[in-house]
Amino acid sequence: MVQDLVNQVLGAGQWLDRDPRNRETAVKIASGPDFFNQDPKIIRFVMQNPSDRVTYGDLRMVRSEFEELMQLTLAAGTIKHPIPYETYVDERFARNAQPAPIPL
Repeated sequence: MVQDLVNQVLGAGQWLDRDPRNRETAVKIASGPDFFNQDPKIIRFVMQNPSDRVTYGDLRMVRSEFEELMQLTLAAGTIKHPIPYETYVDERFARNAQPAPIPL
């Protein structure tokens, strides 16, 4: 089930990154009542400003970024002790990811 979810997210990400017009299609879908039910301007802003803020085609966790977030989380007091990368991240699913086709 997790692998299927990862494959679907990866496929959707590659579809979004393939053509800027796909992001507008995604805005229309995501802003509708079946999903976020938000003003499309908000969804569009999040997806497009800046254009490289959110990328969708690479699902791997970068260890150095994880460690930086862990330190920020500790400093904020959100958690009391560090969580080892290997406990938090299971890399099998990203390694075995096969993008699912997105039939839109």
